[in-house]
Amino acid sequence: MIDKWEQDLRGLTDQGVRDRLELAQENATHSLRKGMGRNPKAARMWREKAAQAEAELERRGLDY
Repeated sequence: MIDKWEQDLRGLTDQGVRDRLELAQENATHSLRKGMGRNPKAARMWREKAAQAEAELERRGLDY
């Protein structure tokens, strides 16, 4: 799923893209949480994935 994240977004339903956005946002937050194995590199990756999902929703003219 992660390897083809951006490519898969176009084929998802609107709710599917929103679900991916939520997943990416949650993972970015968890990656920076103390006591959870803080990982700034993973947080950056997940923020990038969230930005891709936001861009797809914008392309479709939807709010996120």
